[in-house]
Amino acid sequence: MAIAQLTPSAVGIRNVLIATDFSRYSEAALGFGLELARDHGGMAYIVCVVPNDVYMLAGPEAHITARDACLRDLEQLRAELKRCHPEVPETVCQFYLLDGAVASSIIEFAQKKHIDLIVMGTHGRGGLRKALLGSVAERVFRHSPVPVLTLGPAVHVTRREGRLTTILVPVDFTPASQRAVQYACGLARVQNAALTLLHVLDPSQVRHVPDHAAVEHGLELRVRELLGRDGGGPDCSIRIATGQVTRTILEVATELSAELIVMGVRPSGGVLDHLVIPHAYQVVREAPCPVLTLRDGRLPYN
Repeated sequence: MAIAQLTPSAVGIRNVLIATDFSRYSEAALGFGLELARDHGGMAYIVCVVPNDVYMLAGPEAHITARDACLRDLEQLRAELKRCHPEVPETVCQFYLLDGAVASSIIEFAQKKHIDLIVMGTHGRGGLRKALLGSVAERVFRHSPVPVLTLGPAVHVTRREGRLTTILVPVDFTPASQRAVQYACGLARVQNAALTLLHVLDPSQVRHVPDHAAVEHGLELRVRELLGRDGGGPDCSIRIATGQVTRTILEVATELSAELIVMGVRPSGGVLDHLVIPHAYQVVREAPCPVLTLRDGRLPYN
C-alpha cells in the first residue's frame, strides 16, 4: 500500500498522476504536476482517457479515430515536454492512454500504480451544464482514496515558482476535514509556509445567539484541537468567520493571497451527486489558486 503519508513531519509524494485532455485547462495542471514530481524525486504518470461510453455510441470507427488522435496528441505532448521542461528527466515521465469512463479509469489507474497524488484541471462547469453533465474532477476527488490537486479556470499561473508561502484550510470538524488539517500541517512544514485554518459559520446558525464572541471562542478551541499537540507549527493562525461558506472561503483566500487551499470533502453519495453543487466543487471552480482535496482516510486501496 502506498498512500501519501499523513504524519506531522512530512507528506510523502512519490508517484504523481497527471490527468490531461489536451485542453488549456490541463496545461496548468501539467506544469504543477511535473514540478511536484521533480521536487519530491518521484515519478510522473501522464494519463489521457478515451471515453468509450461516448465514442462507442457513434460506432467502433469513431472510437478508433478518437484513440488514434489521442495517441498522436500524447506523442506531441512528449516532444513538447522534452523541449519546454528540460529539467524533468524523461526517465521519470511515463505516458498512458486509457479507455473507459474517465473518472473511474483515473482512479483505477491510481490504485494500480500506487499513486500518492492526482493532479488535474477542470473546465469549471456550473449551473445547468454541471447538473446535466457532471464534473469529472468532482467525481474523481469524491471517489479517490488519495489526495487530488485540482486547478480550476480561475487559476492563471502555469508553473510553481519556489516553495509555497501561504496555505488555507477550511475546516468543518468532519473526519475528512481532520485529514486535510493533518496533510496541510505536514505540507506547511515541508514548504515552510504560513498556515491558516478557517471555519465559516452560516449566519442562520448564530442569528439568535446572544454572545457571538463566546461561540467563536468555543469554535476556535475546537479548531485548535484538530492541530494536535504541536499546534500546527510556528506560523499557524485560526480564523472564525460568518457568511456564505463558498464566498467566504474565496474571499479569505484572496485576502491572504493563498497559494493553495486544502480541504476535506465528503465521499460520493451516489448517482445523484451531480444534481447538486456542493461547497467543494464551487471552491474548486472559482478558486484563484489550486485546491487540494482529501476524503476521509478510512478507505485505503483494496
